[in-house]
Amino acid sequence: MTKKWAQLAKLANLAFDSELAKLSELREAEARLVEQRTKLDRLNVQALEDFSKPHPAHWQNGDFLWQTWVGKNARALGMEQAKLRVLKEIHKPELLKAFGRKSVLEQLAKEQTR
Repeated sequence: MTKKWAQLAKLANLAFDSELAKLSELREAEARLVEQRTKLDRLNVQALEDFSKPHPAHWQNGDFLWQTWVGKNARALGMEQAKLRVLKEIHKPELLKAFGRKSVLEQLAKEQTR
């Protein structure tokens, strides 16, 4: 019987590791998006500094086109980040459930070996 508890504990560990890997992938993807958003913000700050001393080309709506492009990309990155956050929240209950199973089976396996 002790062997079966140990086997169940191993299965619970595998399930937990699988759920943890899913969440880790989502966190990494979100970190990449945050990095892209930060880079876009830095580019925008630099462009705004450049626009403070307008070049004749900027007088022909160059700054407006840039702001439109930045806004579009910032919105797309924000939407993708929101989707990843939702996916993380969806996966959290499964991770918690897997952790609970893992903990209970480890405890039962320990008690059976005593």
